[in-house]
Amino acid sequence: MVPEDFIKPSIKALIIESNVLKKDRPLHKLAYVGTPCQIQALRKAQLFDFQKVKQEWPRRVRFSISLFCTESFPYNNIIKLIEEYGVNLSEVKKWDIKGKLIAYTDKDKFETPLKKAKKFARENCQLCLDYTGELGDISTGAVGSELGWNTVIVRTPTGLNIVEGAIKEGYLKAEEIDITGKGISLLRKLSRKKFKSAWKSKSKKEKEAKVPHLDTIHEVDMDKLLKLTTVEHKIDELTRDIIEPGLCVTCGACEASCAEGIIKIDGEGKPYKTKDCESTDCGRCYATCPRTTLPIDLIEEKLFGSKRYIFEKRILGQFIKIYTAKAGEKVRPENAQDGGATSAIMMYALDKGIIDASISIAKGEKPWYPIPYISINSEDLRESAGTIYSSAPTITALKRALIQHEEYGKYLSFLIKMGFLPEIAIAEEETAKQKEAGGIEETDLEEVMKRKEKFEGAIVMLSNPKVKMLIEKGDVEKAVETIVGD
Repeated sequence: MVPEDFIKPSIKALIIESNVLKKDRPLHKLAYVGTPCQIQALRKAQLFDFQKVKQEWPRRVRFSISLFCTESFPYNNIIKLIEEYGVNLSEVKKWDIKGKLIAYTDKDKFETPLKKAKKFARENCQLCLDYTGELGDISTGAVGSELGWNTVIVRTPTGLNIVEGAIKEGYLKAEEIDITGKGISLLRKLSRKKFKSAWKSKSKKEKEAKVPHLDTIHEVDMDKLLKLTTVEHKIDELTRDIIEPGLCVTCGACEASCAEGIIKIDGEGKPYKTKDCESTDCGRCYATCPRTTLPIDLIEEKLFGSKRYIFEKRILGQFIKIYTAKAGEKVRPENAQDGGATSAIMMYALDKGIIDASISIAKGEKPWYPIPYISINSEDLRESAGTIYSSAPTITALKRALIQHEEYGKYLSFLIKMGFLPEIAIAEEETAKQKEAGGIEETDLEEVMKRKEKFEGAIVMLSNPKVKMLIEKGDVEKAVETIVGD
């Protein structure tokens, strides 16, 4: 891989969205933390993997944690919202929702009624029916528990094993919740409210565009679903049916699924194409998108092993146990939200080798700007702790974690040796010379930017669509032959 000493002085500038290159080891087992709509995208990719969209990244996710979510906010709208109080976003130390959207600074707090905050939310949030993350292995949030604690809904045997292990090892303090009590009653009320609101918004939206995901939640006929997302449905059709009507959830599944590497995500999370799609037998982006179809009944039946008896009445989704929990004192991050249960669970899974990395979001260089983040140890998790009420296309990081460490690592040194990545070869030579001279010198900003430009130019040489497809299929030798031949 890229030598650690080369990237060490400028890691944030070189790889701003990820720290995955800090250590050179493969990431086989992943965990994913996301909002309900992002978990829907992951589950749909896992479901379709059985049928048509053969990809590696959905298979590598060992478990997922979904965060309770009413709505998220575009980054620019977060700025507008807080500026109404005459406050700069850099002054905000923490966000929270406690009946209101609350921004905390060192000296004060600013409260926005949720009814007012909704006008700043993403349009697609009005068409989401899932408040508690019903398709995650585990769901976490503050509603339903006392102040300083989290509600942890365990939905699958995998999730149960992890939560019970975290409790046993002292990562979590927890006790089961009375599901007939006031806390869970409030959780059901909010879930039901969001469910009903989605259908009400659907009726309004359909005056200008279709809302296909809500029309397919009870569809269990896979043949019918496959006909709705064929190889003829490409990025242009995805743009027409989902992106332009404002249905996109900014999950990043389309970019992660694209075999040709022509789909990118802009600063507001909106997908766009860099050039026309040349594939004749793909359709991955359209098929994986959680807004083209969303067969919840089928996903639960295939991936959970059971289905709901009455969908609308099981408003919290399927679950095995519900806990009230908080992080143990030794593992609680200082910037954790409420009880810090999500971070504690991930720390347990990383420390015990259940996973090699977890995917979530963290704050970027701009105040409260969300970026996809790959954590490979407890210290990384501390960086990503806390809630950011704006989303980032984190599913792209699932695929990136595999590609940057595993598949690319297998043939990167060969390409350097053959002279196809001269800038990285030069960097290795520079590093060796500096070591001989007595150590690595700190790099000034101008030099960092030069290295960043050179590094990005070298990585572009690895972005050949044919090479990417071969790598995903595990045919590394053919990938090398392709890039050498070109």
